[in-house]
Amino acid sequence: MATPVRVKFTHQRVVIDLSWITALKTFLCIGVAVVAGLLPIPGLDEPAPRICFVIFIAAAALWITELIPAFATAIMAIVLSVYLLGQHADPGAGATQGWQVYINPFASPVLVLFFGGFVLARGATKHGFDVRLARAFITPFGARPAPLLLGVILTTALFSMFMSNTATTAMMIAIISPLLGQLGGREGAKKALVLAVPFAANIGGMGTIIGTPPNAVAASVLQQMGPAYEISFLSWMMLGVPLVAVLLVVLWVILLLVFRPAREPLEIRFPEVLEVTPGLAVVVLTFTITVLLWLSQPLHGIHPAVVAMLPIAAFTAFGIIDRNDLKMLDWDIMILVAGGLTLGVAMRESGLSDVLVKQIPFAGLPMISLVGTVVLVTLLLSNFMSHTSASNLLIPIVTAVAGFSPRLGALAVAFAASLAMSLPISTPPNAIAFATRAVTTREMAKYGTLVSAIGTVLLLAIFFSLGEWLSTRL
Repeated sequence: MATPVRVKFTHQRVVIDLSWITALKTFLCIGVAVVAGLLPIPGLDEPAPRICFVIFIAAAALWITELIPAFATAIMAIVLSVYLLGQHADPGAGATQGWQVYINPFASPVLVLFFGGFVLARGATKHGFDVRLARAFITPFGARPAPLLLGVILTTALFSMFMSNTATTAMMIAIISPLLGQLGGREGAKKALVLAVPFAANIGGMGTIIGTPPNAVAASVLQQMGPAYEISFLSWMMLGVPLVAVLLVVLWVILLLVFRPAREPLEIRFPEVLEVTPGLAVVVLTFTITVLLWLSQPLHGIHPAVVAMLPIAAFTAFGIIDRNDLKMLDWDIMILVAGGLTLGVAMRESGLSDVLVKQIPFAGLPMISLVGTVVLVTLLLSNFMSHTSASNLLIPIVTAVAGFSPRLGALAVAFAASLAMSLPISTPPNAIAFATRAVTTREMAKYGTLVSAIGTVLLLAIFFSLGEWLSTRL
């Protein structure tokens, strides 16, 4: 009996020691932020921007190092903003409103929209509607590798426009997993199919406001800036969907040229779906009505967030989802988005955004150089940290740049974040695909970087040619 006790005790000590190391590193990050706030930085003469600068540096350090969960960092940013900037706000020192302005992002229309999207996706998954749709979209492409690969890419991208990229990837990997086991030595087809899923999910998320958290952050920041900058659900799709379509074709061609799968037909077996039930009928009807209302906003004028309340009400009232399903939603993502929005509000209200912008010679740079810099910085950060965290850090800054369209800057960050897919740690979809062991880290990095590079060139070309239209007419 003595040996098991010692083993258990040793294990507990290791856990405690590691937690202390993490705590020390966390306090070190906060300490660095405090020291940075004490430096004689030009422009930080008033208390409010200096305090906000400390909060910003601390949040950035913790998001980049991921010493604590990203949502915990977001909560810390909210609490510090409320107590240090809002609770004791002094209009003469920079802060113009009370503490309520820092918790208003929790009621942001974009967060409501995201919540509705999560509920819609959960209901579709629970009742097998997602697998039925996948079967309906993939089957027509046949069994030959090239068209089947295109079917997997298009289906994954379509789902990722309205579902979590992570959930979409998990579903599609589950669908193609039986096929992967049947391919045997056909490594080219296996690698192409596995890489197609996460890359298509990342690209597809660019198509709608709810497709990925960075999109939600961009839309919410612009909505807070006023009606002149707000982007509707359909307007976003007018830009996002064509970009997604071109990138998906590029992805398909790259995978075919690189892996050259044989032409012999493949056999794909779909997972068993649940039987047809009244609940499934409610899901199908609600899903269809919700998407149609989102797409037809210019005709009826109903805000996408208001439309998103439909599946929330219908699915809970008819028992499509229960409280256990609600517990399974990505609440941490919504908290993370809210934290980023609060940080943006804090930077604007304290005047820190203006200070940071004045220290960088943006005015002397041409528009294409500005966009290129924003895109490259976003790609670099997003490959090594949460896409949402990177967007939370960058969007409030780029939307405040004088002479730089806030809409253009927010779109550049949101789209560039989705293009960051070089490493298994870059996105959850990449990690899920890597877990199949069908591809190596080097292969994912090589071809993910290639897709990112082509996407970046295409993105810059679009912004260069349509910059004025994106800034004023979208």
